[in-house]
Formats: sequence, structure tokens, C-alpha cells
Amino acid sequence: MKKIIILITALLYYSIILSQQYTDQYIKDATVVSMKWLNDLNYKQYDKCWTLNSEEAKEIYSSFDNWKLFINNLMSEFGYLKSRKVTNAFFLSQIEGKEDGFYVFVEYDCDYELT
Repeated sequence: MKKIIILITALLYYSIILSQQYTDQYIKDATVVSMKWLNDLNYKQYDKCWTLNSEEAKEIYSSFDNWKLFINNLMSEFGYLKSRKVTNAFFLSQIEGKEDGFYVFVEYDCDYELT
């Protein structure tokens, strides 16, 4: 009986360690993708950004041309990017109003010419 309890405890700890490794990898992957998306945005590679947008985001603007006009105007207000640094990245499995899933949030400290 003692061996079974030890085995179950060991398996539980092992699964916790594995899930933490996967979570860390999700955060790293999302950080890389978000930096690429933002770099494409800063270099006006809007078509590449559009393809990575979620279906929800695409529905809001109804077309690439509408989104591109909005983003182009927004980026004109900010000016050119001076610097960007990741300040925090974290994982959540639940967000209010959304289905349970894998959600990674990446926060940045950005300095733009006109902000």
C-alpha cells in the first residue's frame, strides 16, 4: 500500500513538472510570435500581420483594407519605434467571456517617437 501511495505521488509531481515545462514553452513561443508580429507592424508588413490575426479580429474590421487603414492611421499617430522590451509574459487557461484554453499574455514597455 505504501508503494502505491509513493507511486501515485511521484506520478502527480511528474505531471505537474511536465505541465510547467509546456506552459513555459507556450509563453516562449507566444513571445517570439508577438515580437515578429509587432516588428512586421513597425515595418508596415501589414499583410503578414493580417494573416496572423485571429478570426475574431478579422471579423471586427471585415476586410484587410479596413484594418490596414485603421492600423496605418494608428501607427502614424505613434511615429516610429524607438525601443520595445518585454516586461512580463504569463499564461492563463481561463479568461472571462472566452472558452477555456491556452492564453498567453505578453506585456511590453515601448517607446515611440510621438508618445
